[in-house]
Amino acid sequence: MSGEPQDRGIEAETASGPASHVARRRLSRAFIAIMVVAAFFRGALASQMTAFHADEVWQYLEPAYGIVTGHWIHAWEFREGIRGWFVPAVLALPLALGHGIAPDSQLHIYLMRTTLGALSLAVPWAWYDLGRPISRLHGLVAAWVAAIWCEVFYFAVRPSAEGIVLSLLFPAIALARRVRLRPAPGPTACLGLLLALGFVVRFHYLPAMAVTALWALAPAPRRTIAPLLAGALTGLAIGGLCDMACGQAPLAWIWRSIAFNIMAGGSEQFGTMPPTWLTTFQIETWGWTALFLVPACLMGARRYPVLLALALIVFAMHSAIAHKEYRFVLLGTTSLILLAALGSVDILNLLFTRAPFADLHLSDGLRLSLLAALWLALSVTVALCNPFVAYWGQGDKQFTTLVLAGEQPGLCGLASFDAHNHPSMAMSYFNRDVPVLLFDGPQAREQALAMQTRFNVAIASTLTGESLPPGFRLVTCYRQASLPFEDRQNCIFIRPGECSGSVSDFAYQEAMERRGK
Repeated sequence: MSGEPQDRGIEAETASGPASHVARRRLSRAFIAIMVVAAFFRGALASQMTAFHADEVWQYLEPAYGIVTGHWIHAWEFREGIRGWFVPAVLALPLALGHGIAPDSQLHIYLMRTTLGALSLAVPWAWYDLGRPISRLHGLVAAWVAAIWCEVFYFAVRPSAEGIVLSLLFPAIALARRVRLRPAPGPTACLGLLLALGFVVRFHYLPAMAVTALWALAPAPRRTIAPLLAGALTGLAIGGLCDMACGQAPLAWIWRSIAFNIMAGGSEQFGTMPPTWLTTFQIETWGWTALFLVPACLMGARRYPVLLALALIVFAMHSAIAHKEYRFVLLGTTSLILLAALGSVDILNLLFTRAPFADLHLSDGLRLSLLAALWLALSVTVALCNPFVAYWGQGDKQFTTLVLAGEQPGLCGLASFDAHNHPSMAMSYFNRDVPVLLFDGPQAREQALAMQTRFNVAIASTLTGESLPPGFRLVTCYRQASLPFEDRQNCIFIRPGECSGSVSDFAYQEAMERRGK
């Protein structure tokens, strides 16, 4: 295995004659079926109100909603200028469409997530393109794994940097292989553009992007460096223009983020982990399936050593940073899964060259079916075991409660009452142009009583809800019936009547900022 798959693909396997047309039709049907499955898995998640991490909402969705409507909750990162505007600007497009069609519904959320899911179909295409030069079976298995592996499609519909960047960098890696074999200005410029946009989305992956660029340029650097730089500068310009359009110096947020989070250790306030945590947590996430995934990954690495190097770089770099989160190394994790997908084909082929299976002659179709079933079983196992099983409903109660609050009849003012964390309000989910107030801390009861005419819907826990002004009654604690009454959070309380008066100093944004949030 040379580590340099040649681009022979199906065309070389079925070069001519009627058999070639049959093989191509079968290939087309198989690949189309895989893409339909990929779209189904992503579509199933697009209608959910879950969020893996708060950053999805307040770092990406909320500012995008602000571009469309002007109403959004400014998290401290934006007030400090350590977040960029490229991703919010992209998300604003489907949000604007949905809000324009049905402004009082959640169509804007569904369209945004559906759009991200559609863009993420570039991942199974890229994995197929990387596997196809080895064999038809390698390409189809790789595409299938990209379609159904839970760590790939779970993040595909989420407005997060880690998920979005996969839709840029895996096509970039596939394009890098093509540029490496046949250098040409157009594809090389596109490679530079994808890498630069990936950098704007998640600059932390810069070392991995550099490896990808060097791998592509190595055979003919003189012919490829200029178009690569042209494409990269175009991508950076797009990111910079999005910042400028939103009133921020172009790409200055990247330096500010590095200065705050790394040089000043600001990210450590959100928790620290030992250097080995990312590796051990990834093994814990895979569970017993790691007994297959790790050997298969090592087998696949013989095909693409660069992908193994890329994954190791991602893990090593993030392991050196004190603050660690599972999502941070998603590019590395999924690169290992791609290698394991390719390796699984090699393992199966090797198995059928050894006794007692040597006399069995399985068609590619049957081998594809066996591997497809195996990978689906592995994905279901990871998806339904700890810790991943908890992710499927994460955030659903909080954000659906905001949706339900916005749907209360007669709503004229909403109050967040003594919430544990801030921000807890997201205008993108609430989606109503009415006053939103915040009452918090020891004086919350007195403040709410003094301002009781300004709101008629409140979100509070069952315990703190007892301190709301007279006349408020509990309506629902969404999907919390199984919890003890006193443990139910994010419940909706309403009172009859209309609202009057000004929100004064208790407007949610201003009140949150006074508390240093």
